[in-house]
Amino acid sequence: MRCLKKRVLNKKKLKIGLITYRGNPSSGGQGIYINYLSRALSDLGHEVTVISGPPYPEIRKDIKLVKIPSLDLFSKKNKFLDVKFSKLFSLNNLKEWISANSGGFPEPHTFGPRLEKFIEENAGQFDVIHDNQTLCKELISLQQKLPLVTTIHHPITKDLEFQLKSTNDFFLKLLIKRWHSFIPTQIKVAKKLKKIVVPSESSGKDVVKDFSLKDASIEVVHNGIDLGFFYPSDKPYEDYKILSIASSDVPMKGLDFMIKAFPEIKKNYPKAKLSVLGKIRKEGHTERLINSLDLKDDINFVSGLSHSELREQYCSSHVVVIPSLYEGFGFAAAEAMACGVPAVVSDGGSLKEIVGEAGKVIIPGDENAIVDAVNELFSYEDLRKNMVAKGISRVKDKFTWHNAALKLDNIYHQMIESHANNKYSKT
Repeated sequence: MRCLKKRVLNKKKLKIGLITYRGNPSSGGQGIYINYLSRALSDLGHEVTVISGPPYPEIRKDIKLVKIPSLDLFSKKNKFLDVKFSKLFSLNNLKEWISANSGGFPEPHTFGPRLEKFIEENAGQFDVIHDNQTLCKELISLQQKLPLVTTIHHPITKDLEFQLKSTNDFFLKLLIKRWHSFIPTQIKVAKKLKKIVVPSESSGKDVVKDFSLKDASIEVVHNGIDLGFFYPSDKPYEDYKILSIASSDVPMKGLDFMIKAFPEIKKNYPKAKLSVLGKIRKEGHTERLINSLDLKDDINFVSGLSHSELREQYCSSHVVVIPSLYEGFGFAAAEAMACGVPAVVSDGGSLKEIVGEAGKVIIPGDENAIVDAVNELFSYEDLRKNMVAKGISRVKDKFTWHNAALKLDNIYHQMIESHANNKYSKT
């Protein structure tokens, strides 16, 4: 590691543009990615500029933020009425308004023209551009002007697949397809990109398969965990506390299976308690399931936590259960390991790859397997301690933002050299 860092520090310092159509941590893993990657690249000595649409990212003060405004309709109480009529004289704004009010997700289409205008006016400010899965069609022409690297966290085809499987309602299926109507554009763009980065081997294979790409264009760069926030506690954990994850009733998170498993766990361990990070929809599918199983008073949902409160939730848990049907990386599993908590994860996407031997891996969508794995960790403290030790070591070795930045630094320089050679060969 020391030799690699020395080699990097002798390289030219780069002007890097990180682009994302939304970057706030509440936007999910992509917001976390922009925040921490920008820090790690800046710490290597690079000049980093984050170029983002709203909601804007929370980044370190020494890192430049360029705001690319939009109508930001998803922050409005009324997407149809809460917009000035004069704003709709812009064709791009009109497209955004129509899309948002007809069940679509406009940002993958409307961010691109705004980005293109900014790059045309400021191309000389950057040595390389790093796209955070905007996958807008404007990237195709952009990579002719500047070296371009694109991160694809996972193919959104997976989200579409699991959401369609979660309902038999014909009209709801139409709405789901409408929301995901940007996917064909993403696939077309991805096929023409010269360099794609993915956060896991599993995600890379799925991108290749679902987007019909060539392996040669893809490199794995694992995401990192902030070890300054996520680390073990000296306090004892709470016996029989289970921590799981929710995301507004998203089927892909697999929370249903944890909820269905919980009554069986309580039969053997009556003192068992379940806390869930995240929110669910009021009177939505998950709330109805909880009520049907008479678990309203047994499950605690927590959200809006500070870093210290989030760490406390992990560290106070006997076990963390990540029942996701699919994850491109799985921040929660890595955060749990960093906090010294064993994780029960499904073999969904990258989760098995992330935990290795530091967790229990189960079949996706199998509540009985969740029951067995949790019961085993409740019963055998030596097994738990062994997994805790392996998890802490694994995160420190494989999942740091410093390591991610070092790998990306090398990729950036490769792409800059390749871009220069291509320009030279055309002259």
